[in-house]
Amino acid sequence: MEFDIALHIDLAVEDNDFVLNDSLDPATLKKADVIAQDIKHRILESGILTKLVGLRNKNSIAPILTELELLTEQDNRIKPGTIKVLRNDDGTLNIAAQTRQYGGLQSGL
Repeated sequence: MEFDIALHIDLAVEDNDFVLNDSLDPATLKKADVIAQDIKHRILESGILTKLVGLRNKNSIAPILTELELLTEQDNRIKPGTIKVLRNDDGTLNIAAQTRQYGGLQSGL
């Protein structure tokens, strides 16, 4: 499958707002960073994260993390089977995966 590099450029978004560079122009992301941002937004928009609120039991958390991995795997820019979603002790999530074109990526929620 061929990918067009021009498709992997996007505006950087943090806290639901555009990130501005030193010249007050919108900052851009490229390559794997675009894919990581897209995955983060897909997860946030899915509503799955609300299922984790208040959970402490690892047996209850594991199926939700698997659900997040399956959601992430729907992105055809990611190599299937390479996604790992881990929950940290502070409740944040780390997402690691291999892209088809750019190697590894890391994202946090």
